[in-house]
Formats: sequence, C-alpha cells, structure tokens
Amino acid sequence: MGTAPHRELRALGPKALAQLTANESETAAYQIAEVYAYRGDKDRAFEWLERARRQRDPGLASLRKDPLLPNLHDDPRWNVFLHTMGLADDQLK
Repeated sequence: MGTAPHRELRALGPKALAQLTANESETAAYQIAEVYAYRGDKDRAFEWLERARRQRDPGLASLRKDPLLPNLHDDPRWNVFLHTMGLADDQLK
C-alpha cells in the first residue's frame, strides 16, 4: 500500500477532507467514501457509498475491485449495499 494515491489519502488532513466534502459532495461522493474507507471510518464510508449510489456515481462500477475498500468487505453492510446495487448473491464475491 505504498502507491502514490495511498500516500495522498494518508496525507489528506481533516481540514482538507472537510473542504472536499463541502465543495465536491455532488460530484465526488464515491471518492469521499474511498477516503473514509481507507481511513477505517466504516460508518462514514457506507454513508458516502449510499450517497454515491443515489447520485449514480460512475465510480461505483469498480466497487467490488476497488483497492481502497477491502476493509469494508467483512462488514455486514457490504453485502447489503451490493444487493442495493442490484448484484445477485452469486455476484457478491
């Protein structure tokens, strides 16, 4: 996890994240969810994933293979969210 995007997320301070959330929430909900997931804030990550779903954010197309979201996979809300995205049980893995 030493790639540049991961370092950028790690360096994104609370003030910068608040600014991103305030200024880009209508167009970057999925990316905001990625930041929260990467930081381990699962509640906020799922909140922003749901917002991204409602906004039909194109980032959701890579949801299952997103390298910033694996820590959400063991949360019971993960499969529930995938179901809301229209995936069948055999598509969840």
